[in-house]
Amino acid sequence: MIIFQLLFFLFSFFAIGTVIKRRKDTLLSNNGTLFWMLFWILADVVVFMPNSTTVFANALGIGRGADVIIYIALAIIFFVLFRLHVKLHMIEQHITRIVRDDAIGTMQDTESQTKK
Repeated sequence: MIIFQLLFFLFSFFAIGTVIKRRKDTLLSNNGTLFWMLFWILADVVVFMPNSTTVFANALGIGRGADVIIYIALAIIFFVLFRLHVKLHMIEQHITRIVRDDAIGTMQDTESQTKK
């Protein structure tokens, strides 16, 4: 397992570097940066101390550490999916408003040109 731990640490180090770069490029908010930094740090803790998930799971009344990881991951995935759905709906409404305003503006320009 030491090889996996080393490879995972290198990957998470690269991921944290990417998070920092995205923050410097202002492509990631403070909350997003904090979330991803904590995520990768906690992932490293879990990889280097796998029994920590079992202790955490037992404290929550769940039998195995792997189960608690799966439950948390599913909850996060569904939450992100919900947020993406809401964001997509907002973008669709914004695009509809822009197209409608453009169409009305074009129609008004055409009407004003025909009256001249």
